Amino acid sequence: MSTIVILTALALEQEAIVAELSHVQIYEHPVTGTPYEFGNFNTDGSLLKIVVGRTNQTNANAAIETERIIQHFKPSHIFFVGVAGGLKDVKIGDIVIGADVFGYERGKESEIFLSRPKFAFSSYDLEMKAVDYSNSDMWRSRALAIVNPLFQDKIEVFSGTIASGDKVVSSTNSNLYKFIKTNISHALAVEMEGLGFLEACRHYPSIKSLIIRGISDLVDGKEHADNTGSQQYASKTAAEFLFGYIEYLGLKPDTNSVSKKNAIFEIITKLYPEGLKDKGLWLRAGGDLSLVQLNTSGKTQWIEALRLVENGGGGNIDFDSIIKEMKIDYPKNKSWEFMLL
Repeated sequence: MSTIVILTALALEQEAIVAELSHVQIYEHPVTGTPYEFGNFNTDGSLLKIVVGRTNQTNANAAIETERIIQHFKPSHIFFVGVAGGLKDVKIGDIVIGADVFGYERGKESEIFLSRPKFAFSSYDLEMKAVDYSNSDMWRSRALAIVNPLFQDKIEVFSGTIASGDKVVSSTNSNLYKFIKTNISHALAVEMEGLGFLEACRHYPSIKSLIIRGISDLVDGKEHADNTGSQQYASKTAAEFLFGYIEYLGLKPDTNSVSKKNAIFEIITKLYPEGLKDKGLWLRAGGDLSLVQLNTSGKTQWIEALRLVENGGGGNIDFDSIIKEMKIDYPKNKSWEFMLL
């Protein structure tokens, strides 16, 4: 039976997840003693094994715990689910699907702070299917049943960028908020764990990963919102979206591999997140840089590039030559076992 892992940062987020499971038991990591809760989730008559862990806050903690839980349970899918602060377009209770994460704290301090951002990406197919689910009657029905009129009259779902750092943003007058709005104006939400989570997942590209966030506050008025139960509500909307989405995916207990076509995209976007020039992979594999738009995100570059390769273009390059070069860069990565070579 394949395993699905769900990570949260806060205890109340974990409680919202565990409430959806049956036959819940406590399990302790044999080396570290880290406690996990695991139980069953019934979808279309199939019992999926769900492991729930808590990382606590900060990207460093999230990365450590994500690595630990992947190593021990070897899941087919891993999700990070919880609350976040809203930055753009969203309201309390809305859902943000984290297509990508922008780590804003890395940089050089001189007369001004020179940002050297870090990017990380959720699994492309999981993100796209989550967007499909958000537009389905299945989700609309589920959302109507849980919407709280104290906060909103309709739960909206967005997919896009999440800003991630180790500071709580609690005022629109703060220098940090102004920095984020200046440098990441497209970010929908801000949180403290997504970058660490996806950076750990990047080394296991055959494992599908996705971030789902419920909006618990809108930066200004954070304390007031928290006092009204917004964190509990946002945790519930995020958990309800996740489990409805798992049902929508139709995952079965033997879901543990991906096709070669899907696997290469999954692997390449995580191991080479900056795009075609990352480690010179595209050129080394025989690709022609002039045939692909390079003024876009790394993920967008790979979407266009692999579509070219699939259609016989891109230069003197094919999937096998790309795989060959990736295996040179990462000879010990076990992801190749999931590809039909």
